[in-house]
Amino acid sequence: MMYRLRAVVCALAGITVFTCIASVKWFLVTDHLVEQRASRASAPPEDPRWSRVAETMARRREEVEAACEGRGRGERGGAGAAGSGGGEVSSDSSSASSPPLDRRKLNNLIVDDKNRILYCYVPKVACTNWKRVMLILTGRTNETSPLSIRSDSVHRTNVFTKLSQLEPDAIHHRLKTYTKFLFVRHPIERVLSAFRNKFQKNYTSSAYFKKRFGVKIIKKYRQGIDPAQVPVTGDGVKFPEFVSYLIDTKRSQLNEHWATVSDMCHPCAVRYQIIGKYETLAEDSEYILRKVGASPDLHFPEIIPSKTTAIVESYFDMLSDEQQRDLIEIYRDDFELFGYHHRDLI
Repeated sequence: MMYRLRAVVCALAGITVFTCIASVKWFLVTDHLVEQRASRASAPPEDPRWSRVAETMARRREEVEAACEGRGRGERGGAGAAGSGGGEVSSDSSSASSPPLDRRKLNNLIVDDKNRILYCYVPKVACTNWKRVMLILTGRTNETSPLSIRSDSVHRTNVFTKLSQLEPDAIHHRLKTYTKFLFVRHPIERVLSAFRNKFQKNYTSSAYFKKRFGVKIIKKYRQGIDPAQVPVTGDGVKFPEFVSYLIDTKRSQLNEHWATVSDMCHPCAVRYQIIGKYETLAEDSEYILRKVGASPDLHFPEIIPSKTTAIVESYFDMLSDEQQRDLIEIYRDDFELFGYHHRDLI
């Protein structure tokens, strides 16, 4: 009798152990499947072009990294500009070991804590539309279509949280853990786009730039002009006059519409995972939105081909040989870091 009782107890114990093991395995498999589904939901869609774009982004990162290493990270290209006293701000740095930050240097980096994104905006590189998209991503608007957002509203003060507004520990945490991206453009094309937009067009913002900069530029660089003949509106600035102004101005004092990308975004210190280009704007933008897990309904606005591209060479030919060389020198860091070439212009 005792023998049978022991057998029953052992059998029941075995069944219990087996059941527990099976249950654990079932939960583990279930959790794994859930994780797989979540991973698939946040990953870019199964599309061969995303693999190709990812390879392009990796190559661009490597080119920037190589260029930064070649100049010692603290010499040029804004490598040390983001840290006080030339200290480096690195996405791999920790708040305990990094030098104090000059947070004003990080004013172009927009923070999206909801999606864990840092976007460095560069004027004249589709930044208005990207700011529209960022408003939707951050949940600061009820609009679902970027073009439904007024263009002037995204440039107002305090619309976004800037990295420069945060405390050092918070800055380092985001630099180390967030997805960081920016968009760049051929330096001379970008300068020309800014010139045409601010000095040759009649937009509302153009009037400010003409009065703020145009009057002084004409007074200083228009040969033989009577100061009394300088238009008070600042209309009529010529491209060679504008370039002379750029050459005579310290890089640190250039307006953000024509400042170097290196000085605004510090690519040698802030290690961007994604470097989009104006030349591949549509594809790069869609890749970023899918990469960060944006709503499937959110897309970058339709791209309108720039008219500036076709006239860059004709405007560049207006400059003297010396002006051409000096202008290229101002943006040399951007040329070298982002794989652009000026040889096709001279």
